[in-house]
Order: sequence, then structure tokens, then C-alpha cells
Amino acid sequence: SYKHVKMAVAMRQSCGLRATAARRQVPLGLARVSTVRVCAMAEKKAQVISPVNGDPFVGMLETPITSSPIIASYLSNLPAYRTAVAPALRGVEIGLAHGFLVAGPFIKLGPLRNVPETAEIAGCLSAAGLVLILALALSIYGSAQFQSAPKLGVKTLSGRSVERDRLFSAEGWAEFASGFLVGGEAGVAWAYVCTQFLPYYQ
Repeated sequence: SYKHVKMAVAMRQSCGLRATAARRQVPLGLARVSTVRVCAMAEKKAQVISPVNGDPFVGMLETPITSSPIIASYLSNLPAYRTAVAPALRGVEIGLAHGFLVAGPFIKLGPLRNVPETAEIAGCLSAAGLVLILALALSIYGSAQFQSAPKLGVKTLSGRSVERDRLFSAEGWAEFASGFLVGGEAGVAWAYVCTQFLPYYQ
């Protein structure tokens, strides 16, 4: 056992700071100073991405984009996160934007894009069909996701109960899906009107 201890000490010395300094022909004191400087530089290096509130168990990273006040303000003003607005109105607003924007690719890239005075009608009808399919998918998701009311409420750290967002319930999601359908079809209709009356469209 004495031989084993002697061998372990020799291995430790051959892998340590003294052996590194001897191999590089550097004085031991200088090797220690350079090692300390490298460690200090590593500690001073700023971390751009870190866990939220310094807690690695949250499962969310805080980056300059996600923690920026401009981004937080923008996201909180999106219709999906405005809890003070009724779910139907939120659905109408989201549907208007999507219905208006989804008609363009169908008009310009559809199979009838080169047929005069037909591309707009066919593209807008295709967009209206897509909005209908999306509204149906939203209602199926809501009926599958919100089958029963949640048993646990939401409370703050002080114990005060927080009212849940009505959007995340069966009734609220049904209102949201119907609002999305109405807003989406209205957005498609407005896109068609714009193709007919805008002077610079052609």
C-alpha cells in the first residue's frame, strides 16, 4: 500500500502547478500569478444570457431581448395578452390582421395569378376558406383543452387571489374563435376592396 500512496503522490505532483511550471521553464511564482489573473478575468466576464432572477430551475433564460422594456411593452400590448379586453374583441383584432395579410400570397402566387380580374376573386376566396379552417381548428383546440374548470386558483405571494383570464376557459375560447372568424372574413373582404379601388395596385 505504501507503493500505491507514493505513486499517487508522484502522479499528483506531475499533473500539478509545479510540473506545469517545470515543463514550461517558468518560475513557480509567475505561474501562480498568471493562473490567478486568468481566473479573475473569467470571473469579471459579463454574462449576457442568464436564468430569470438567477434561478436555474425556472427553465427560462433572460436575454437582452426578453428583458428589454421595449419588448416587454410590445408583447403586453398584443391582443392575446390584453386581459382587460373581451375575448371576442381580441379574436376580431387578430382575425382582421390575419385575414387581410393572408389574401396577398393567394392573389399573387395562386394558380390563377395571370388571369385578369380573376386572380383577386380566387385569391380572396381561398383566403376566406383558410380563415374558416383556422377558426374551426381554434374551436377544436378550445373544446379539447378547456374541458373542465381548473381546480386550483392563482394566488400572489401575499395570498391574494388573482382572477384568471377569461380567454383560457371554454366559454372565453369559443368567443375568441368566433371573433377570429368574423374578423378574418372581414379582413379578407377589406383586402378584396383594396385590390379593386386602390389606384396603384395594378
